[in-house]
Amino acid sequence: MPHTARLEKAHIQNVVANGYDFHHSRYLVLSITQVDAARQFLRALLDGGWVVSATASRAAAARLKAEQRCPIGIGFTFKGLQQLQLPSVYLRAFQDRAPAFAEGAYQRAAHRLSDTGRSAAELWDSSFRPNTAHVFLTLHADTVAELDQAQATLQQLAGEAFASEGWTAAFQGGHLNHDRKKRRVHFGYLDGITNPLVNGLHTHAAHYAELKIPPQFHAPGEFLLGHENDEGYNRWLLSSEDEPVRQFFANGSFSVFRKMAQDTAAFEAFVDKAASGAPSADYVRAKLLGRWPDGRVLDATSPNQPGPDHTPQTNAELNDFDFSADKQGLGCPFGAHIRRMNPRADPVVPFRRRPLMRRGIPYGPAGGGADSDRGLLGLFFCASLEDQFEHLVSEWGNKNPFGTGIQGTAKDPLIGNHEGSGGQFDIPMGAGVNKPISGFTPFVTTRGTLYSFFPSLSTIGMLAAEK
Repeated sequence: MPHTARLEKAHIQNVVANGYDFHHSRYLVLSITQVDAARQFLRALLDGGWVVSATASRAAAARLKAEQRCPIGIGFTFKGLQQLQLPSVYLRAFQDRAPAFAEGAYQRAAHRLSDTGRSAAELWDSSFRPNTAHVFLTLHADTVAELDQAQATLQQLAGEAFASEGWTAAFQGGHLNHDRKKRRVHFGYLDGITNPLVNGLHTHAAHYAELKIPPQFHAPGEFLLGHENDEGYNRWLLSSEDEPVRQFFANGSFSVFRKMAQDTAAFEAFVDKAASGAPSADYVRAKLLGRWPDGRVLDATSPNQPGPDHTPQTNAELNDFDFSADKQGLGCPFGAHIRRMNPRADPVVPFRRRPLMRRGIPYGPAGGGADSDRGLLGLFFCASLEDQFEHLVSEWGNKNPFGTGIQGTAKDPLIGNHEGSGGQFDIPMGAGVNKPISGFTPFVTTRGTLYSFFPSLSTIGMLAAEK
């Protein structure tokens, strides 16, 4: 199709395409104070190879580590692009085709993200203030010491480009253990099991053919601008614009940085209370999420306890299902977190899927202690904030679950905003009977959300150019 972008992995930021498998990440929200210095900083990042592309991520990361640096990703808010004096033709395209990005998460928190009560935008951390959040940096390494060294070097490169507060108010994330196959979040669930696969970015591995349900590969336009999405639609075709304008957006992606505090004490108390009328606490946790502690999906043939342990070794095996064999929700309830956020081929869900690239990492200490601040630093990528992220959060996460014969009124049991009564979560038991669970409280509180545009490396070069 004319004007459809070429998928050029050498120009796509690796944090978008593949993410990083390091033990630690650090996120910085910076405010531009000197525009020329900020442009010089962007040029220094490109010239120094800090921003790694999707083509040689492993080799580049190893080289940076040897040089006491680390790979980074970089995004810009709409206010940040204005601060960099991006010409109006580009800003108008964002306003017309990505109104959520142009408006910002702070302004849309209540009506599009269900962030009210304790999660209201006016209570968010100061880093998320919309008028001063301009540049979003992600740093990735295996140790905090490596991140400290890299940040010190970056800060020296930046000079007076940014306000000092952004460097001191860093968001530090770290996995709770160093076994990459058994990483868990603070609520105890296995993490990083599911992420979308994209044609042109990811390999069609030979072992996929051995699965009962081979994974679905998405069109690049679900995550990258300038390409067709799964429905064959390209919102960023920009056929009436000149080539430089089209190239500016091509192979970029929108990001959501969302800090979510997790009340582990309240969650454990809720599970213990619900378990008094259930087979076990693990049963309750599994029904809320949709997976057993080892990551296997709840099976309709064995809904009350895990079936025989086949010891799945790969995420592909853990995702070898599509809910077609659990049409009544007897295994995985319709309201469970994974069935809401990724309903796969579930026949009760509208056809349009809402895939997201997930790059989150826990923050705060592991274990108990109600006074400790802990939670998840969520990082998500998509091509449409409105159609993907916001729809998932507001419609699928904070409204009644899909499913026939479901009377439940609870929101997503793990991430929903359970202000007020909290609603009722139904566990289908068969023959039209549901086991209700109630007493939900806000297990998760939003501490801030930031929308950014992660451009291609060539577009970063354009932003770095002197005006």
